[in-house]
Amino acid sequence: MWRKLLGILTLFSFLPYFSICQNKLRENGWYHILSGQTDSISREPIVTTKDFIALKLDTDYFGKYVISGQISNYKRKKWAEETGKATGRQIAFIFNDSVITNPRVNCSIESGAFQITSVLDEKLPDIYKQLKQEKIDSIATLFKDWEKDSLYFAMPPEHRDSIRMAIDYWEAYIWIKLTTKPDEHYWYSITDSAEYKKLEEALKEELEKSNLSSRASDYMQSDTYQMYKMYVCNNPEYINLMFQCFLFKKIRGLYSYLIDDIIQTKYPSAPSIRTYIDKTDNSDDERFAVYEWQRQIWVLMNKDKQTDDPRDI
Repeated sequence: MWRKLLGILTLFSFLPYFSICQNKLRENGWYHILSGQTDSISREPIVTTKDFIALKLDTDYFGKYVISGQISNYKRKKWAEETGKATGRQIAFIFNDSVITNPRVNCSIESGAFQITSVLDEKLPDIYKQLKQEKIDSIATLFKDWEKDSLYFAMPPEHRDSIRMAIDYWEAYIWIKLTTKPDEHYWYSITDSAEYKKLEEALKEELEKSNLSSRASDYMQSDTYQMYKMYVCNNPEYINLMFQCFLFKKIRGLYSYLIDDIIQTKYPSAPSIRTYIDKTDNSDDERFAVYEWQRQIWVLMNKDKQTDDPRDI
């Protein structure tokens, strides 16, 4: 395993001691190293401890300690994209505001794997224990107010920790939001989507045509778009199908303006999707930003549904 990763992360330079970041209180995790800046460590992390779904303390061919890990499936694309951006440059693993290692990246790491090494490898077992406990605590915090499962707590502590370590933080986060805030999710049952699918396909073909205009307002004037928009606004349950359509596959640019136009026509108080996605710079964070926006739209849809029929919540 370590040989495969060494082919991806060339250990360009190891610090003879754990250097301290000038800016304190960074989360433990992987960061970009920025060239030409006083504090060369990026402010925002690539991934942090809660994004890990596996950690293992191992030794390499020379008997040196190595921490191997795996990134959450929900952050794997981000890890691949960010390591791709760092190709030919170094990234750093920060622990307690200190740089533990700063390997040079050879290529995008699409497997979601990583290794933490150091010339002071004798410190890695303790770092491993603390990182593992941090991940376990992050899961425990998510479920802190939940009723305790007697079978779970009958297990030995090491078994409970193993379960928490393997839980994907982001998968648990979505599940908890779904179960604890039902008003932020819209339960629907559509038995006939033929008409909607027909209008969606027509809109897709319309938008794929070559058009000299670069203005979203011009696209909004087309009959095909207006028919699709009217159908969705008159049948708000179909907004959930819209959330799954091609408009959300490549959401930036034109499509974001069309989405806002449709949603804000139906719900004038709805937030713009652009205010959510413009804060992101990778597909994984964008996906979560879209999810957070959708939850706000579901709240409006549920209020509207409840107004139409108070019994139908």
